[in-house]
Amino acid sequence: MDPNDRARGNAAGRAGGRSKGAGIRGPSSALTDYLQEIGVTEHFRERRRREAEERAAAEQGGQQGQQQGEQQQTNAEAGNADEEGTETENAEPDHEETQDVEEETADSALAADMQHAEDQAQEAGPSTVTVQIKAKGKGKRKKDEESDYEPEDEMTVRGGLNRSSARKGGRMHDCDMCGKRFLVRGEMPDQLLCAACRRSKDKASAADAASVARRARTVQKKPAARHKMRKTEGGLLEFEAELPTLQNLCVRAIARHLDQVDSFGEVSGPSLDRLNRIISKLRVLDAQTMRLFMGADRTSVTLYDCTRIDAAGLRRISDECPMLERLDLQFCGRMDGASLLALAQGLPKLQHVRLDGAFLVRDTEWAAFFREAGGRLRSFSAAFAGFGPQAMRALVTHCVNIESLRLAECSDFDDDCLAMLAVPITEYEEAEQEAERKLRAETGKGKQAVGTVLSWQPLAQLRVLELQRPHKPMVCTTARRVVRALGAQLRVLDMSGFRDLDDGFMGDMGDHATSLQELALASCDSITGDAMAAFFARRNGFTRVDLGRCYMLTDNAVQELVRHSGATLRHLSLNSVDDSLTQNGLLALAGQMFEQCTSGKEPRLAEQTLGCVGLEVLDVSWVRSTTDNVLETVVSQCKRLASISVYGCGSVSAFAPVRPGLKYVGRECDTL
Repeated sequence: MDPNDRARGNAAGRAGGRSKGAGIRGPSSALTDYLQEIGVTEHFRERRRREAEERAAAEQGGQQGQQQGEQQQTNAEAGNADEEGTETENAEPDHEETQDVEEETADSALAADMQHAEDQAQEAGPSTVTVQIKAKGKGKRKKDEESDYEPEDEMTVRGGLNRSSARKGGRMHDCDMCGKRFLVRGEMPDQLLCAACRRSKDKASAADAASVARRARTVQKKPAARHKMRKTEGGLLEFEAELPTLQNLCVRAIARHLDQVDSFGEVSGPSLDRLNRIISKLRVLDAQTMRLFMGADRTSVTLYDCTRIDAAGLRRISDECPMLERLDLQFCGRMDGASLLALAQGLPKLQHVRLDGAFLVRDTEWAAFFREAGGRLRSFSAAFAGFGPQAMRALVTHCVNIESLRLAECSDFDDDCLAMLAVPITEYEEAEQEAERKLRAETGKGKQAVGTVLSWQPLAQLRVLELQRPHKPMVCTTARRVVRALGAQLRVLDMSGFRDLDDGFMGDMGDHATSLQELALASCDSITGDAMAAFFARRNGFTRVDLGRCYMLTDNAVQELVRHSGATLRHLSLNSVDDSLTQNGLLALAGQMFEQCTSGKEPRLAEQTLGCVGLEVLDVSWVRSTTDNVLETVVSQCKRLASISVYGCGSVSAFAPVRPGLKYVGRECDTL
């Protein structure tokens, strides 16, 4: 063909648009050919437009009809010869043609054919297809023909698609939840959901998962052997092994309504003491309520919290209980010297006294009390008080029948006070005690006649000596003098906090303390493990041993203690002994004696003994070698073990051995 004729033909084709007289027909897709074969032609669109115009005219009553569709434009774009085609696009770049075919059932006569067409179209591609033929070359886009399609009728718009989506391939499917049609690409999912339904389902699933997780956190599995725990003063955690009895419940009810009680009536001693403890814990004990625990026939009075009782209330004790023999007042910070002296004068049978926290009583007033009480006292205990040299000198001189002496954290107690318990060796000590002995002779409180000056004599009846945590430094030489003078008669010795004690003191203990049953050397960190091992190897029969914070304690010392006192030991404290004590030392409590190897070899079991079969209380707090396995061995051998303190033992977990009657105090996994 002549090139000029070809150019004229192209121009005529562009001018005529889709004119049938042009006689030129470009290539079309397989779907377009199929729709034309079954009779789905362009006249359906024209008929639909006419019907819409008639319906709009009838509804609006002659008003100007609205435009019923939107113009669909197809543009001729420069095509690429190597551009890949899709299932919805197959066109040659030499031609420019835009074909828009919409599948819709508009006529009832063709309903069956249209349904068949839809089924066939779903297998071949989207039921609503927009076919675009790109023209090669340059040119402006122009509007081909107005279109009256509605967005709700085109399923690609309903699925969130556009014309470019049709070129990317896929299959149209119905949503299983809302029924809308949408495009699916790639592999077929198990459940066909559109984008909106999928978001709703994901949101509901996330809410359900959060609810399940929240219920799992709140609903916890109840332990089988869980006991109720309570906070106490001594150990922060303690178990209530059983339900309270009716008697205990009644006692608690009385304590809460103490202001309405006139008298307790016939109440047993243990119940009255329990009621006293509860009332003291509630801080409701005062000068008015304390009368409930008084009586003319009472021989023993114990008040566990005297914080709200003034000095006048304390003086009333001698008036209401003239037969009193034992007096125990704790937290008596409002007691003064006059109240103390009134008690000594008004209670002629007073033998046992315990006063904790009487810091208002001065040293000279303590001395006046001992001169008045004289030889009646059998035991005396004071803590957090101004107990000094004058009081100590009067006690040693006048209270010659005393059997138990306990002084804890007394601010004025110094080395001179300690020396008064031993034989005077200097002229100063002799002169100081000589003046007190003359005063005793003048008052006539002793057995000797008035005017007879007594020579120094030890406290021959003393069996219990507890000098705990003095505020002033003590000399080891003075402590050794006391042991030489009183060691043979002592049964209980507590010198906790004497940091200057050394190995020589332990040697004197081994020589003179032949009857000792309870020993407390807490915080005596200058004593070596070898000295302790040598002492425990020479003495046996200990029932209570406190070696807390003796940092040089070794496995050998613990083994010697178990060998010679394992059968009688009831209470053992190894608090904070973590420097040299290993698991072998702890296993010695179960009777496993490991041989000490210095060549780096593994220790071997050298001896198997019964261990501490009678041990009841064990304190291994801050001993990091304490583990669940070690405790399992110890608990299995120590059948009577009832309390184990494990503060700071991170290796002791909830899997530590348990049994009825055994409680752990300070375990990290336990919570209130």
